[in-house]
Amino acid sequence: MAAGLLAAAAAQAQPIKPAGKPKVTQVSTDHLRIRYAGDVVMKTDGSMSFVVEIEPRPGIHVYAPGADDYRVIALEIDEQSALRLRPLQYPASEIYYFLPLNEKIPVYQKPFALKLDAHAQTTREGLAVTGRLEYQACDDKVCFAPVSVPLAWTVR
Repeated sequence: MAAGLLAAAAAQAQPIKPAGKPKVTQVSTDHLRIRYAGDVVMKTDGSMSFVVEIEPRPGIHVYAPGADDYRVIALEIDEQSALRLRPLQYPASEIYYFLPLNEKIPVYQKPFALKLDAHAQTTREGLAVTGRLEYQACDDKVCFAPVSVPLAWTVR
């Protein structure tokens, strides 16, 4: 009889569904491919991270910190009273030698990620956060007009 109860319980049991994959937003511009998780998970201490993965198209570079006379790529989050933002974290860059001006400039030409840590002043779920990726891309001959790519997240 115990075997029959176990079989009946097993037949009624529902499989445990794994948590769904986070929603990934992809944006393409003439110069970059951009990917980021549209849902940001807030930890129990209120901390979270906004991470944007960026892949420059072949022959394109964007400027890194230290390129003082150029527009450095930046991840901007619109002001939110519920968020306290930390400084944007940049990965190591590489030096690009621009022969016509005899300049050595820090740039990103390969895939990289920007990370912005934040702390929520509230535990409210579903907090909508907006921002943008600001950059100016160049190739070996021309610098293109600055671009602002709107981004949006939901904090869970």
